[in-house]
Amino acid sequence: MTKKSIFKAKRVANENVSAWLDDHAIVVENGIITAVEPTSSITGANESYEVHDLGNQSILPGLIDAHSHMHCSATPEAQTLALTENVQQLTIRATNNMRKAVLAGVTTIRDLGSRNEVAFPVREMINNGHVPGPRLLLAGTPITITAGHCWFFGTEADTEDQVRQAVRTQVKLGANVIKMMATGGMFTPTANPRQPQYSVDALKAAVEEAHRVNIPIATHTLSAQGVKNVVEAGVDHLIHSRWYHSDPTKGLDYDPLTVDQMVDNGQWVDPTIGHHLLGQEAKERGEPGPSDPHWSVSSTVVEEHEHIETLNKMHDAGVRFTTGLDMGMPYGTHDRSCANAWAFVETLGWSNWKAIHANTAGTAEALGVNKEVGKLKKGYVADIAVFTGDPSKAIRDMDCASTVVKSGQVIKLNDRVLV
Repeated sequence: MTKKSIFKAKRVANENVSAWLDDHAIVVENGIITAVEPTSSITGANESYEVHDLGNQSILPGLIDAHSHMHCSATPEAQTLALTENVQQLTIRATNNMRKAVLAGVTTIRDLGSRNEVAFPVREMINNGHVPGPRLLLAGTPITITAGHCWFFGTEADTEDQVRQAVRTQVKLGANVIKMMATGGMFTPTANPRQPQYSVDALKAAVEEAHRVNIPIATHTLSAQGVKNVVEAGVDHLIHSRWYHSDPTKGLDYDPLTVDQMVDNGQWVDPTIGHHLLGQEAKERGEPGPSDPHWSVSSTVVEEHEHIETLNKMHDAGVRFTTGLDMGMPYGTHDRSCANAWAFVETLGWSNWKAIHANTAGTAEALGVNKEVGKLKKGYVADIAVFTGDPSKAIRDMDCASTVVKSGQVIKLNDRVLV
């Protein structure tokens, strides 16, 4: 039986997610958008459709987030819990986190590091309709060196041959993307954010294995040398893309020539500044806030404005940014992907529509799913997030969605959860 629905609202994002269509309606049949038209032109179809008149609200495509850790707690204890909880506990946490995400309006998530025993079964249960959740693109376990960044839920691989085997294993399990820790990270005391974990040759081996089966590769990268390595190796996405100098007594070591090469290569960057924004706001509320800096960076303070300056230089040079919250890390709760857009506006000075586009169509393009999701357009999957207020005027009106539709199924309607 054909399921038909109409969703009306005062404001509906246009096809390019760059302006509103006033008093329009979205027509959906069997989970696919069949039309986006003025409300007045489709009134005759109402008898055969289930009609949802959402009134003075704003309809956007379902949000897309490029950076999640589904089984991490997003609390100050995130590292401890990821290290100590068993697979059953992590699976329950991941299932709850993915439910929170989709109910907030995030209908597509790329998970860049969760245990294989958790991530792949959770995706299967969502796909089979047993639990609510977003469309998931999975890396499974990240690839890291022995005792390297996130070793406690990663695959440890040191040599080039081990790296190739690790990539092949993730492909065999059904990974949609490969995640590598190109440098150390703040989350892991036994890693060093200022130093590369892999040589260019090892990274090239991973890129070769991933691209051989048409799978993209993303790398966590915090140091200047790490950025240079992954750009030379030809990875598809850089996560964080910070420029810490290898010398702990120095600050940043920004290299515009490497950035020019990044632009020429078409490499995307997830700056993860929404996550930082949430941490700072938690600290201002009197909560513990972000964890103390890793020992390798604590001796030389790099002010936040210095990181923002390098991000703006990269963007001005032509680097494209995705929205990725680093969900699961402390204060990066899975229902707050909108903080990505907030930070683009409030920290980088973007226009509201540019930030909204990044959180939808832009990141869909980066993830290679822009022919299916990310727009309210005929032939696209009916993923819809509805917000009270007008995010084009006040970006924080785009927070937790009041109504959510995933693949045509209404899972939340006017703040009432239906799943």
